[in-house]
Amino acid sequence: MINKLLPFIISICFFTNSIAQLQVNSISESQLGSLENFIISDLLGCSVEIINVEYGGNPDAIGFFDYIENDNMCQGGFDLDKGLIMTTGNVDYAAGPNSSGDDGEAWNVEYQDDFIHNYLVENQVITNSVSLYDACVLEFDIISPELNSIDFEVIFGSEEYTEWMSPFYADVFCFFVSEINGDIDPNFSSIPQNIMETGDVLNANGCNVIENKPISPWTIRPYSEMFNLPAVNECLYVDNPNGDFCNAVGYDGYTIPMHFNLTLQPNAMYRIKMIILDGVSNYWAGFDSGVFIKKLDNNENIDVSFGFSDIEYSDEGATVYFNNLSTSTVGNTYSWDFDGDGYTDSDSSNPSFTFNEPGDHIITLEVINNCTGETVFISSVITIEPFININESQLISTSVFPNPSNGNFTIQSSLSLEAGFIEIFDVAGRLILQEPMNGNNKDIDIASCKKGLYFIEIKDSFNQVTYSQKIFIL
Repeated sequence: MINKLLPFIISICFFTNSIAQLQVNSISESQLGSLENFIISDLLGCSVEIINVEYGGNPDAIGFFDYIENDNMCQGGFDLDKGLIMTTGNVDYAAGPNSSGDDGEAWNVEYQDDFIHNYLVENQVITNSVSLYDACVLEFDIISPELNSIDFEVIFGSEEYTEWMSPFYADVFCFFVSEINGDIDPNFSSIPQNIMETGDVLNANGCNVIENKPISPWTIRPYSEMFNLPAVNECLYVDNPNGDFCNAVGYDGYTIPMHFNLTLQPNAMYRIKMIILDGVSNYWAGFDSGVFIKKLDNNENIDVSFGFSDIEYSDEGATVYFNNLSTSTVGNTYSWDFDGDGYTDSDSSNPSFTFNEPGDHIITLEVINNCTGETVFISSVITIEPFININESQLISTSVFPNPSNGNFTIQSSLSLEAGFIEIFDVAGRLILQEPMNGNNKDIDIASCKKGLYFIEIKDSFNQVTYSQKIFIL
């Protein structure tokens, strides 16, 4: 498992464009290795491990997408913000404006897979005479150390809508899952199972899915004028001729965001096979179809915050204990800057720091998600009040005179205590007097008190005792 994103991935994830609302980026052959990082960080989550990643198809047929909502180009909506795109042709045709109804890239590469061909024929997506072409295939093994429920949102779009809907050249998308190297999960076996059929949609919300079929322009469609056949699963369909619904999307029709789930049992090993392909008659691959896939409710994002304890003043300085409250704390790197110089003072999750100077101190916590590459920081100001360290206190001279006295005496200090105060206690620990200590000298009158032994304490503004002395009243 690769934990750090390549710079390429980071640039894709943070790409913004105020003009092109749907931005697509294909993957060059040199960048195919970045697919593993993207699958972990954006598609499946950082709590799983994947191995044996394989891609089959033209590099221009697969890539990443970002969508920026803009009502001027997309009044109807698209609803997926970013994720993986797989097509039968070229990802560029997925982006609007939808100025042509017949866009497509024909690679004319036949794909031989008897299992998938028979599966599609049995589910009446294609006829037996149809061949499979221009497949875009992403495969990998996946394992999770704990029970893991992964939710996806999927939009399927096609230029076959609506005039070219037919079982003789239907494009199709499948998400096959099989269990390998054991039999832990009772829901899967060694035989691949498509978990993204129309009957698996979890957000139908009253939509009458009348047939459980693989995702295809022939199985999710409006009324077919060519064959004079009724609509099938039309409640999942969005009509987009000439970009009338969303001109940011290049396809003439697409589905609503369909919600699917994959639940992984602890330590079970699965093989995933995501495939979109073109059903072809007469050896001619035609109009493009594409599928947009994203992880639903991706909780890998970091919410950065921290708290801190009450400030503890001592001879060493002012010590603060910090409490890291950031979410998604697994696999993060922390960098604390306590003095605002831009350098890391601690990489602990919950550090402490002793400040030697009073004043306002800017505290910055930077958190890096080592899986997604996301970097987030937050700053806060802590105010350290003036304090006396041990070196300074050794220079302070304080005296009480006369002592013994008749209850009238003077406290004299070489340091002006503008915010300090004086407390006098009897031998039982009862507070007899509390008065502010403003300046260097303070005259005290407790002549009305009984004769005997008393204790005097001088405290600073932080309630720290800076001087203590026994006094006697005669």
